[in-house]
Amino acid sequence: MSGERIGLVQVDGKLPNLALMKISSYYKAIGAKVGFVEDGQKYDKVFASVLFTWNRDKALELIRRHNNIEIGGTGYDLTKTLPAEIESCRPDYDLYTPEAIYAQIQRGIKRKETVKKKAIDIANMGIGFTSRGCFRKCGFCFVPRKEGALRQETSIAEIINPRSRLITLYDNNMTADPDCIEKLEEIKARELVVDISQGVDVRITTDEIAHALSEVKHMRSIHYAWDLMAYEEQVMDGIATLSKWIKPWRQMCFVLAGYDTTHEEDMYRVMKLADMKISPYVMKYNNRSDDLWLNHFARWVNGRFYKACDFEEYLPWKKASQGGIA
Repeated sequence: MSGERIGLVQVDGKLPNLALMKISSYYKAIGAKVGFVEDGQKYDKVFASVLFTWNRDKALELIRRHNNIEIGGTGYDLTKTLPAEIESCRPDYDLYTPEAIYAQIQRGIKRKETVKKKAIDIANMGIGFTSRGCFRKCGFCFVPRKEGALRQETSIAEIINPRSRLITLYDNNMTADPDCIEKLEEIKARELVVDISQGVDVRITTDEIAHALSEVKHMRSIHYAWDLMAYEEQVMDGIATLSKWIKPWRQMCFVLAGYDTTHEEDMYRVMKLADMKISPYVMKYNNRSDDLWLNHFARWVNGRFYKACDFEEYLPWKKASQGGIA
């Protein structure tokens, strides 16, 4: 195996890919040379990860280019998992350089220095799952089919990158974890700064969990989701509980649109959250692009233009709805 060349491909996603980092650790440990695939280079084996189903065509193109490729990830194969000997590996924290991450996250009008600092933070942070799975069975979510019921995975201590105090938890529903409060207390005791990447399940957030969340340092806003209109009462109750401990301006709510709600219901949820001083963020179901209204609505909300004008006065939508360029 010594000297074998292993190529990696991260098809999508902005954050470091945990599966590729574990594959890198495993193959480096047995003497292989590992790196991201570069044009013109030859590899004995290629591994690729696809997170989003709308990028499946990119995976198929990779298969045409590499006859020795193995592809995994939710966007390609829900049943595929890492072999136990690779899953048990500690992530290779040397795989991603700040420069590589900067190339992935650079977009929009943010200052170059700000994005570079964020790239350095991401390259140095620890990442992982302390738990897998989720007790919910949402029709729009792959987690129940891919990971099943909630179960413990690894400890906070094993996730820490010695280069920094930053950690990102990929747990699918940390709020439902019976050890949630204990883990938050450990994060506080270790003086870590955490990003609960998949968000808080606000519908089951108790006073005790909300208080524990308020006691730790977070890398960004506390975020959660309001997916369906049927959840309104539970979401509002959860926000009320959370807001006893965490100010609304430190909260963000992801609003699922294009799945099982009308345009009117999408607008209602966004404006209700905005009136509560909570930042809304529209998530288009399956990245759908066949709904002109929804596409412009998402840009109006996510670009924070709702703070400056009503949607009917949002110039790109006005032009598109009148037959102009979309």
